[in-house]
Amino acid sequence: MKVKDVMTKSALKYCTPETNLHEAAKAMGEANCGALPVVDSNKKIVGIVTDRDICLSLAQNTALPINQRKVGEIMSRNVQTIKGSEELTAAFRNMREKKIGRLPVVDEHGKLEGIVSWNKILNETVRHGEQNLGSVDEAGENLAKTLHAISNKHEAKVPAAV
Repeated sequence: MKVKDVMTKSALKYCTPETNLHEAAKAMGEANCGALPVVDSNKKIVGIVTDRDICLSLAQNTALPINQRKVGEIMSRNVQTIKGSEELTAAFRNMREKKIGRLPVVDEHGKLEGIVSWNKILNETVRHGEQNLGSVDEAGENLAKTLHAISNKHEAKVPAAV
C-alpha cells in the first residue's frame, strides 16, 4: 500500500509561521487533528506545530496572550517528510526511527500534498480488515513496532542493567 492511499488531503489544514497560536489551535480543533504542517508562501514545508507544542509553550511563557504568539516561534523546523508514492512501510520506518506520529506528504518539489498519521494508518488498516497489524513485512516494518516506538517517545531512557 502506498502513502497516498491513506494520507489526509481533502480536509488538510496547515498554517504559516506568522499564524498565531490561537488560530493554529482553532484549526486543529476544527480538523480534529493534533498537528499542522507549517508552510511558506510556495506551500513548501518549513516546520510542523503540534497541540503539545502549543500547550508546553503556553505553560512556559504566560507573559504573552495566545493570540500574540506566532507558530514560527515554537514550531519544529527539522521536519521529516515523505512522498505519496512511497510504500507505507517507509512511513512506518520513518515514524518508528524518529518516534513521530505524523509525516507531511510532499511532492517532488517539496510542496505539501497531505499528511499521514499513525492514527489514520491504523483506522484505514482496520477499516480494510487487515489482520496482520503485528506481522513484519519484507522490509522488517509493521504497524505494531511503529506504534510502540511512538507511544514510548517521552519515556525516560532507563540505563541497561550491569
